[in-house]
Amino acid sequence: MSMTDPLAALVSLQVEVRKGMPTHPAENYQSVRVVADKKNGRVRYTYARVEHGRVKAMSMFVSVDPIDGIACFQIGYAVPEVYRGRGWATEIVVQGLEELRNGLARHGVKQFYIEAVVGTSNLASIKVATKTISQSPELTTDSVSGEAALAFTRLIEC
Repeated sequence: MSMTDPLAALVSLQVEVRKGMPTHPAENYQSVRVVADKKNGRVRYTYARVEHGRVKAMSMFVSVDPIDGIACFQIGYAVPEVYRGRGWATEIVVQGLEELRNGLARHGVKQFYIEAVVGTSNLASIKVATKTISQSPELTTDSVSGEAALAFTRLIEC
């Protein structure tokens, strides 16, 4: 089994957007749409750059087990191949994180962790995680695939 690929979630989101799935406008970014739902009992917030009905970039934050009693969200991000190389992955991660922080703060959350687990061979995603999450990841093993991975973790203050 291979590592979870957020691009599959982006493709699924694209199908649902085309079918008319309701999305909500982001607070601070005109082209970003938000979907909040639950999957497998976990809260999930998805932020997508949608232009002319096309999902061009996506960041997804899924609640996972807390770290030291503090809420934690695992992040995944993806950009369709045709739109890569434009900085949109970094942009949607930054925008999604800002929107998530603002939304959680309104509900009294003071801080939370974000975590990205990225395969060691996924150089583009490592670059994004290094820019947006942490410059000092820990070497780990992906729990789904057993592959070597880097875990990027950051405490976010609201």
